[in-house]
Amino acid sequence: MSSFTRNTRRANSARRSRSLGVGLALTLASAAALAGAHRFVFTAYSDGAGGADVVAGRYRTALEELRSRPGDVDLDPSASNTNRCVAYSMTLQWREAHAACDAAVRAAGDPQMSRPLGWGWTASANSERLALAYANRAVMHWLSSDDSAARQDLAKAQQLSPRADFVARNLAALKMHVAAAKTHGEVAQTGAPAPKS
Repeated sequence: MSSFTRNTRRANSARRSRSLGVGLALTLASAAALAGAHRFVFTAYSDGAGGADVVAGRYRTALEELRSRPGDVDLDPSASNTNRCVAYSMTLQWREAHAACDAAVRAAGDPQMSRPLGWGWTASANSERLALAYANRAVMHWLSSDDSAARQDLAKAQQLSPRADFVARNLAALKMHVAAAKTHGEVAQTGAPAPKS
């Protein structure tokens, strides 16, 4: 699990996402995930709407909370859409996951929506927030079998925040999966019987 902290200021007691790295990196339990450190990870906002349930692996409960508490969702649409993206992806609801992940990228990229009220945000924090949304969307694309979109989103995440742990881990997982697929394809080619004339 990865976490790192950042000094943030809270101007009021409204529920907000803390820093980008406070969200727990959830290791995917899927056939696509390889052993060791080369697994794709999602990152969720643990104190955003639905975040505690996402971190605990209660994805359907998180989705219900996100639907039943629209006021919290409006306070930080980037965090709530990020949590929704992870929960829908982990429950294999691809249409909803695509919409939520796209909404998370839009919200994180919109300067008006990506800065929760009362927080002191820097350009670096905004870049990491957008990189997180792209990295999560890349994992969703990979899991839903869209390799090209996954690569594009991870490239954007890397440009925005090249040192972020969640970016590095997902890039390593992508490289491992591409190498495994290439090796598997070569084995399949060499193992096939020669066609008869």
